[in-house]
Amino acid sequence: MVDKSFMTSFGVLERSEAPEETSVWSIRIVVDNRFFDGEIPLYILTKAEMPSVNMLRLAEAILGNMESYLETGISFLKRTLTEQAIDFKISDREREYLAREIEEFPVDLPEVILYDDQEEWVLRFAEGLFSICDPYGININFSSDMPISVDNLEDSEEI
Repeated sequence: MVDKSFMTSFGVLERSEAPEETSVWSIRIVVDNRFFDGEIPLYILTKAEMPSVNMLRLAEAILGNMESYLETGISFLKRTLTEQAIDFKISDREREYLAREIEEFPVDLPEVILYDDQEEWVLRFAEGLFSICDPYGININFSSDMPISVDNLEDSEEI
């Protein structure tokens, strides 16, 4: 039988079931920095019984540098939406948001999602003032510590 929780160097991970024989291990960390003040959930999705040592190391590295990852992610998002405004259907009204400083960039409720022993992971903002953020937010995909792409989730389906 698999435990429902276990202690890590960054806190207690709680296990829940997900579709397709996947386990979701999660923790919420409290942050207070120039980009976000509140709880940020971290989810580890795995088909294994427990997250691997590599997954736990990646989670620890991300959580230990959350302010830096928020800054990097928001900067990348701002640059991507500015450079690809047409592709992301940024309206004239929304273009005004692109001029904001990154500390005031209109995305909110960040969460971190790690997948089954992969170096790629997601910084998702569940809310934002851009129309593409409705209803599921917007993803910034990272490979290790570098952002690599932005996913528009407006046409996604609920799981």
